[in-house]
Amino acid sequence: EGAGVKFATSLADLPEPSAPRLALISGRTADNPRLLTESIANGCSCIYLEKPGAPTVAELEAMATEAEAAGVEVLMGYNKNVCKYVRKTREFAETV
Repeated sequence: EGAGVKFATSLADLPEPSAPRLALISGRTADNPRLLTESIANGCSCIYLEKPGAPTVAELEAMATEAEAAGVEVLMGYNKNVCKYVRKTREFAETV
């Protein structure tokens, strides 16, 4: 199987990573702490977390502690959902 992008309905459905794995978390704010935990548990070494990241500062601090303990880099920013790469990913995902 060649290198490239793979799509799955769950992180648990992905094979063990053979290279660094990135997660882009752009979900409901209340789901983000769980999604971060699942991303770490499934071998992600870098996580891009859409702001605000979590419902509370306490949850964000717990997430930071969890990521640091696992040696996972977390970056926070704003994912503009109308940008070209997100639109193309959504279009492709609808075909699988």
